[in-house]
Amino acid sequence: MDLEFSRRTAIAGAGAAAILLTAGGTAEAGPKAPGLRYYYPVSPAPGEIRTDVCVYGGTSAGVTAAVRAARHGRSVALVVFGRHLGGLTASGLGATDSGRIEAIGGLSREFYRRVGAHYGRPEAFGFEPHVAENVFDTWAAEAGVLVLREHRLSSVDMSGGRITALRTENGKVFRARVYIDASYEGDLMARAGVTFTVGREGNAAYGETLNGVQVRSGHQFQRPIDPYRTPGDPTSGLLPGVQGDPVGDTGAGDRRIQAFNFRVCLTKAADRRPFPRPPGYDPARYELQRRYIAAGVWDAMRLNTPMPNGKTDLNNNGAVSTDNIGRNHRWPEAGYWERERIFADHVTYQQGLLHYLANDPAVPAAIRAEVSAWGLPADEFAETGGWPHELYIREGRRMVADYVVTEHDCRWARTAPDPVGLASYTMDSHNCARVVINGLARNEGDVQVAPAGPYGISYRAIVPRRGECANLVVPVAFSASHIAFGSARMEPVFMLLGHAAATAAHLALADGRAVQDVDYPTLRRRLLADGMVLTWPPNQGPVTLDAPGAPAAGTPFPATATVVNREGVAVTSVALGLTVPSGWAATPGEQTTPSLAAGATFTADWTVTASAPAQLLEPARLAATVRYTVDGQALTFEQARTVTVVEPVAAPLRTAATTEAYFGQRGDQLAVLAGGRDMWTGIDEYGAIYQPGVAATAAAVTLVSQAATDPNARAGLVFRNDLGTRSTGYVALVAKPANGFLLLWDADEDGTLDAVARLELNPTPYPARLRLTRQGTTFTGDISTDGGVTWRRVGTATVPSAAAAQDVGVVACAHSTTPGRALFSGLAVT
Repeated sequence: MDLEFSRRTAIAGAGAAAILLTAGGTAEAGPKAPGLRYYYPVSPAPGEIRTDVCVYGGTSAGVTAAVRAARHGRSVALVVFGRHLGGLTASGLGATDSGRIEAIGGLSREFYRRVGAHYGRPEAFGFEPHVAENVFDTWAAEAGVLVLREHRLSSVDMSGGRITALRTENGKVFRARVYIDASYEGDLMARAGVTFTVGREGNAAYGETLNGVQVRSGHQFQRPIDPYRTPGDPTSGLLPGVQGDPVGDTGAGDRRIQAFNFRVCLTKAADRRPFPRPPGYDPARYELQRRYIAAGVWDAMRLNTPMPNGKTDLNNNGAVSTDNIGRNHRWPEAGYWERERIFADHVTYQQGLLHYLANDPAVPAAIRAEVSAWGLPADEFAETGGWPHELYIREGRRMVADYVVTEHDCRWARTAPDPVGLASYTMDSHNCARVVINGLARNEGDVQVAPAGPYGISYRAIVPRRGECANLVVPVAFSASHIAFGSARMEPVFMLLGHAAATAAHLALADGRAVQDVDYPTLRRRLLADGMVLTWPPNQGPVTLDAPGAPAAGTPFPATATVVNREGVAVTSVALGLTVPSGWAATPGEQTTPSLAAGATFTADWTVTASAPAQLLEPARLAATVRYTVDGQALTFEQARTVTVVEPVAAPLRTAATTEAYFGQRGDQLAVLAGGRDMWTGIDEYGAIYQPGVAATAAAVTLVSQAATDPNARAGLVFRNDLGTRSTGYVALVAKPANGFLLLWDADEDGTLDAVARLELNPTPYPARLRLTRQGTTFTGDISTDGGVTWRRVGTATVPSAAAAQDVGVVACAHSTTPGRALFSGLAVT
């Protein structure tokens, strides 16, 4: 069967495409998938399909690439390994790792808006799996994309440094002018002979600090746990889940990759499915978990993020959880049957873990009851009994191209001149191994370090090295070091890179060029027209704005805007302007120049005077705009930045910050605008207003409001020996935007919070009066939601290292790279 698939055919056949999507997406019906499998045989389906663009991989990036190419008027075949579209976004990863949402544009942002429309909201970054899959299916059908499911790559034909055919195991041949590898593993890229790497580079390879072997505090054992089958006896062998490999030197490279798991969707609904007992289940596999619980730590299911309609997204949390650490290192380069064995091992491990925690008599009854209250939803993943159909492939092959994204990009030490999208999530590697260090079980590989802010992914990082393959674009297994890939590997980024890959493919076809020779200024203009965000702050384009981030009210300050002509040709009618909030003053007005040569700059200066905002630390927006004309097209770009008008804190109060933070005071009103990734187990980032060195027996404050930068953001009262340093004697009573109040304290006296008591209230009520009382080294936290008439206990903590005189005040942490504001009133220290 030969099929020349034209764009006209696509438009006329959109309805048929929708039918194919519903039926499985291929004209040939293969055998039903035998349960929860990665790989299984399918029926032969010989034939040849010719299109402008062939996308391999049904991931979220694959769908966006196919849809964008079709919207460009190109004929497209989307070749899918399995039965479902959307990759992990449609397979349980409902708690989107978004980083800075403002950095997400193009079709990636359109996806989240379509999901939001389902829930009656402008957009949604938390959703049920079936809702996401429906959006992907509908999207592809609307665009007229030919979707062929259960087609597994077997080989490629190459000629003259180009792919001439993609062949699948069932006998189908796909001939296209440009190919896009949207697989998590980079399988097509590898078959085409493109240079790639697997595992972790040593820090020395690119002058990084966070690559290679890392033994850190994140998702680490909080108690000493014996790793041997017979405690204290190394000759008895290691417990299941502990590897005998040497840990290696810090920063040294190796072939290890970060751990995989399933992002399981849970529910407490009455019709939930109980956690299954998988074939091959062995409770001995969870002895490490049993010992950890017996040592006093139960946190394996604490990262269970609420989703709509009572469902959740369960992810790995803590030292022993859903990550099957160290059991996936062969996956990137393994054959399909070996991957099936690895997949099955992960199913057995994670299903067995939940079954064990819910049922085994060795688990404390309270934990069994807690876990048993959850189950698998009856209306998700019908083919696989409620279990996600895809394993979370956090890392596969990574292309090595002419531009390698590294830690230097993440930290803003280097800026790509040709960005096609932004990444902004934490440099995040899950653990890669569980090893023995000094006779104890320790996890190795976890890194969680925030980037300086959103950063660009170079176009050269998504195309092979010049001369390797002239008609291939790689938006998922793109060129990055291990640690930089850990930041950029998030689903929103894959989608926006899929969008960029399709537009680059379209331009390469239109101009008859190799993908490496696509004119970047043209590509950039196309992407900006599609709503893509290519610079930070958004829409900056060729204009930059220099102004202080925290001006004082009534004091003039300078602001400078500069435009650089990056269009490759002269531009005309150039005008720079500055927009300030109502009530502010900026002089002079708009400034112009008739033309600007390619590569030249034009600068304008203003003097600005700010007025005090209506509320303390209320954000204000400054925006520099540039207008010019190029090739008859009028373009406008803007760089906007948020500034905070600060108001001084009066004595005896002081401020302290371990992250970006701003402060304000008006009478008894206090405000803290702070970033911060967390205040928990090794990460201690906050902004605080406090009275220093007081022998306080009690403190109280009203938390008026708190920005919902993250469900786990924190704001409230704090006692600490010294808030300006990493001191001990540390206890905090805080509210979260979701699920109420926490009493946190430093139980092991290492200077970070590691113990918790909870008062779960949903939604969290505001305003709330918070009260911390102290008797010796015992601290008690209470909250009141009726102005102090009645009080509810959050918890009691013993803090042996608490000094007689401590710093006492208010504290805030955004639990995000986006700073959040907390407003307080009536701080009283007794």
